[in-house]
Parts: sequence; C-alpha cells; structure tokens
Amino acid sequence: MPDSSPVVLIGLDAAEIDMVDRLIAEGRMPALASLRARGSWGPVRTGPRGFLSLVWSTFTCSAPLGQHGWYFNKIWNPDRQRLQYVDPAWLPVRPFWADLDPKYRVGVIDLPYLAALPDRPNMTVINGWQCHDDFGRLELPRGLWRRLERRHGRPRLSPEVFGPQTAGTLLALRREVVAGNRQIGEICHDLLSHDRYDLFLAVFGLVHRGGHYLWDLGQIDTDGLDPAARALLDGARDDCYTSADAALARVLEAVTPEARVMVFALHGMARNDGWYEALEQMLARIHGGGGARDPSAPRKGGLVYRVKRALPWTLVRQVTRRIPQSWNKALVPLWSRRMHHWPSTRFFALPMDLHGYVRLNLKGREREGIVEPADADRLLDELDAGLRSFRDADTGRPVVRETIRVDDLVPRDAPRRRHLPDLVVIWEAEHPVTASSGIVSERFGAVRWPPGRRLASGRSGNHTAHGWFVAAGPGIEPGPTSRVYDAAELIPNAFEWLGAPPPVGRDWGTESGEQPPRRSLR
Repeated sequence: MPDSSPVVLIGLDAAEIDMVDRLIAEGRMPALASLRARGSWGPVRTGPRGFLSLVWSTFTCSAPLGQHGWYFNKIWNPDRQRLQYVDPAWLPVRPFWADLDPKYRVGVIDLPYLAALPDRPNMTVINGWQCHDDFGRLELPRGLWRRLERRHGRPRLSPEVFGPQTAGTLLALRREVVAGNRQIGEICHDLLSHDRYDLFLAVFGLVHRGGHYLWDLGQIDTDGLDPAARALLDGARDDCYTSADAALARVLEAVTPEARVMVFALHGMARNDGWYEALEQMLARIHGGGGARDPSAPRKGGLVYRVKRALPWTLVRQVTRRIPQSWNKALVPLWSRRMHHWPSTRFFALPMDLHGYVRLNLKGREREGIVEPADADRLLDELDAGLRSFRDADTGRPVVRETIRVDDLVPRDAPRRRHLPDLVVIWEAEHPVTASSGIVSERFGAVRWPPGRRLASGRSGNHTAHGWFVAAGPGIEPGPTSRVYDAAELIPNAFEWLGAPPPVGRDWGTESGEQPPRRSLR
C-alpha cells in the first residue's frame, strides 16, 4: 500500500459557477463553502473552443482533443461512413488509470462515458448508476452492484426523457435528482468507509441532468399549474445544487484528514438558446443553392434514416429508453449509414447539442467522399459565407457569430484529427430560437417556423464554458488562484499529489501544440 496521502476527486457535473457562488453566499451550500474557506479555488477550461459537448473525455484521457478525438457521444467513423459509439475495437481510448502503478488502489464512480473503457488491477468501478449520459452498466468487482442495491436500494435515476416536457415530467425529474444525489452520497460514504482508496473519483451526474431540464420553465405549459407544484418547479434548479452539496457533505464525513480533496466542474449551464436546431435546414439551403429544385441539391438519404426522421420524437424516445443500451448502440450505425445520399452530398451536419458541427465528405478520408482535397478550403469559405448570410427573420440580426475551422484549433497531423468535424458554428445567442419566427438569407431564402415553438430536445438549459475547482488538503495554499487550469491538467495534478510519475507519452500542451510548464496546485 502506498504511503502517500489519499486523493478524493468529486465532480459536480455541469454545475454553473454563478449558481454555486449565489448559493454559497446565501448559506445554502455549506459543504462547498467550508471547503473553499480552507482551500484554493479557481477557473477550469476545457479546450479547444467550440467543443463543450463532451468535456469528460479530455479529463479522462488527460490529453488534448486531437489526441483522443472523442468530442461527442457518437463519433464519425470515416472508414465506415457512419456514426458509432466509442469502442476500443475501432477508437482505442487510453484512460488515466492505465498509467498508474497497480499498487495504487483506485475507485471510480459514475465517470461519464466510461462503459467501454478498459479496467486495471486493484480497481473498484460502478458506472451507470446515476450518470446523466447512459453508456450502460459497469461494475468491478463482480457483484458490487447487487451489494450496493441491497444496502441503498435501486438507482433513483431513470433513463433520460429527451424531448417535449410537461410539468409532470419535470416534477418527477426533480424528485429523482434530490433522491439520487442523497443516494450517491451514501454510496460514496459507504465505499470510502469500508475500504482505503489512494485515488477516489466520483461524479454527481444528476446536477447535469437537472440543469438541462430544470433551468427554467420555458419548455412547458404553466397555465393552470397548481401553485404548490409551481413553487416546487420554481425552486427545482436550486434543489439540484443544494441536494448535491448535502451529498458532498456526506462524502466528506468519510474522508480522512490527511486526504487532499478536489471538487470541480468541467463546464457549466445557462439558458438553452437552441439555435443548433436550425443548422440542418441552413445546410440544406446552402447545399441546394437556395432553390428547392436545384439539380445540385443532394438526394434523400436511405429508408431507415427517413423513417427515423419521420417518426415523432416522443415515440422514438419512448422506445429507445426501454431497450438495452447495446441495442441503441447497434441502431446508430444502422440509421447513419444512409443518412445522406453520399454520391451527391458535399457536406453534412454531425450530431450536436450546442455548437454546430459540419463535416466535408472528403475524398480520400471518407469511404464515399466526393470533395477533392484541393477544393476543401474553397468549400469551407463557401460554407462560412453561407451560414453567416442567415439572419433572424424578426430582428434582422445574424444568427451565426462566427465559424471556426477545426484545423485552426487542432493540428492537422494530430492522430485523431480525421474523426473530428471540419467546421464549428458558434451562434449569436442574443435571444433563443424559440423567440424567433424563422431565418432568412438574401441568397438562400427563408426557413420559417411557428413563433413560440418549443425546442425538440425539451432542454431549457445548455452548456457554458464556466468550469471551476475547489481544492483543500495538506500543502494546498488557501485562497483564489489567478490561473486558469485546463481539464487535461487535473488528473496529472492528482498524480503529483499521490507522488506517482506522470503518465507516459501524454502531450500536456494546448491544442496548438505549445508546451507550457505543468502547473501544480501545491
């Protein structure tokens, strides 16, 4: 057993720092306030800009995006011309514990997107208990899940109801978040009390789930809502945070005094402006030159994809949340294989939930690519001008703030560059898409929708870049830090606390390939 002091890392997934600061000031997050009072705190960022949808992969791999290529839950596989979930069989991902000596005992609880990653000796894992993103169930050692269920009951969190919401679904989610936070706090207390871990990492995913749907009530009809129910919903967002703080307090009761503790969030949450929902229609207009009968417009995709798009999302989600996760993973490459008619498709949108992602159907990279590499820059210029030409039909303001070429964010020779989009679309979020009646472009025409429509996702909240950390323990100087820590630096810092050598062969630099000195919290 190593002689170093233990390290405990607790992630409050997508907890917005503005909310945290307010609730601490109001005395409603006392556990985090106490930790901050005796520790160090400051901002965290996850680079590169425009990739906030999946920050946990950079943390887990402790490497820049271009090295791991894991930017969303479904990744484009150019060799098969389809979307797939990350799997070691085709996109090997090396988690941080692969470089930690087996003498260190490691516990990992609900690390997002963990299910397909390799394990190691001397390791305890529970995953899928209360993760916001469902990647299936994982347990080490075998039988641990059942033992925890006997002690603490079955997991409180149900599969995500992605899509239109009601007051009833939001009230049910509030109950799940509060009860689930309490339960995961008890589970972590249980594990820490009955075993000694050198590195213990747990992520409270319910803050993330609650933030997406309980941020405000703009996605439901509140007319005639019972006053008591309205009061619960008005306070539900705060309840996500205060119940997580109570769970944190329970975890800290089981942490030994010599331990170093870090509580952190890799990104935050704010109002969901929802403009990403318009991207596919914008691209279709640009692809067809603005004319419905333009011969250059791509033909329709395959039958499976068209059926998927035609079915009501509420029906699709009711089915997918009831079938095994392995079936869902198998369906994605099936429908995405023919989601476009590839011989006539020059560019297409990739899955997104905040910024827009556009990929060229590039010859020599995509299995069925048609765009000549020599034409790629010209086509990206065309896309940039076309997307920027769209304006809000009501205000006349642009709906796109900027587009960023991924080659300006990630080195072209990065090992996983070929799996990434080619263009990132940053929206001009002056007001939400639901406040607009459509978009217009002088060249490409208009796309209209009913004003006051609700978002297809049902999510009232979406991600911000506002990551943060609070750390306390032996050798950690108290007070705020002026430094901004990268998500890829947090695990190396934990290794340093353990006295373990840094992972081998990792690039701790920025996306641009620079090599700044590593920064310790000590």
